[in-house]
Amino acid sequence: MAALLLSEVVSNAVRHAKGTAIEVAVGFDRSAGMITGAVFDTEPLMGDGARSSVADVGDEEQGTGMETGRGLDLLDTVAGTWGVATVGSHGKWVWFQVSAS
Repeated sequence: MAALLLSEVVSNAVRHAKGTAIEVAVGFDRSAGMITGAVFDTEPLMGDGARSSVADVGDEEQGTGMETGRGLDLLDTVAGTWGVATVGSHGKWVWFQVSAS
């Protein structure tokens, strides 16, 4: 699950952030059995955070296999916890934690 969430957060940073680079960090807390993933991008704002449902997918995306707007829903559903930490005007970290088991 951690790989899926990390892939989604990286994809969001690549797609939506205006900067030219991202940073990725992954950690494992053996005593808590938790994996933490985090992605930094240089866009300090988090956008609208809108979620999409199948009914919200535009005609041009239906049937193409290109669904968008599901990343935050995925974090809500799969991650034990997640959040956004801004770093002033320098950017933000989007992070999540999941159980390693």
